[in-house]
Amino acid sequence: MANIEITFEKIWETDTWYDAGDKGCAEGPIQEIAAIMRELGPGQTLEIHATDPTVRIDLPAWARLTGHEVVEEREHHYLLRRGDF
Repeated sequence: MANIEITFEKIWETDTWYDAGDKGCAEGPIQEIAAIMRELGPGQTLEIHATDPTVRIDLPAWARLTGHEVVEEREHHYLLRRGDF
């Protein structure tokens, strides 16, 4: 990710990041987040920036269903930890 410009202000020190912008979960971010999470090792973290309000509900539900954890949430930012599998 060294050659990709971050288009939002990061809050946490994480293993990687993803900017969903204003896309809601139905528009593809969950699939993209799932692909990123598959590349991470157990316990590694992903910072997500998403402004669509549906992400606030859909992301924690998806994380619970897939064994991941939303560790923290701040305005438009989500800290996601990969499950132990």
